Amino acid sequence: MTLFAELYALALTATLTMTVSADEKSGRLTVNVIPKPRKDVSEPTLTQPLSLTATPQEFDEGFIAALTGYREVRQSLAQQAEATKEVIEAAKAASVKKASDAASKAAKSGAATGVTSKVASPANMPVQATPAEDDDEGADTACTSATPAAAATAATAGAESYDLFG
Repeated sequence: MTLFAELYALALTATLTMTVSADEKSGRLTVNVIPKPRKDVSEPTLTQPLSLTATPQEFDEGFIAALTGYREVRQSLAQQAEATKEVIEAAKAASVKKASDAASKAAKSGAATGVTSKVASPANMPVQATPAEDDDEGADTACTSATPAAAATAATAGAESYDLFG
């Protein structure tokens, strides 16, 4: 490719600003090619400028190759950024679908079985009233649990329980 054909190919993906400066003592030029990506390209790595310093003869021999390599790397970065964006969007969609399916499945299984959970608490445990005896032993407890399981449930719920066998 010629110099301007290569600049044209590079300018198709970004607006370019070029600066050229010369150092008289060393006999070298510094050329900066600074891309400004278009609005549809939001990848910040694509704004990395190309800065080259060489003699005019070295620029005559290798500047087009340097621009070609720079353009190809920029295209590769743009392709990678687009591929990464597509992967992330696909992962988001899959995650939303998975969560939606799980919620739907949970709602269906609960409705199909008609199961509702009820936690045992001291307020809804069966109790059996016993008449107070005349002696002092039974006077302290007017109510006892109807079953040992209810006593265990009351103990785990934070209520006071009595040992029936001790």
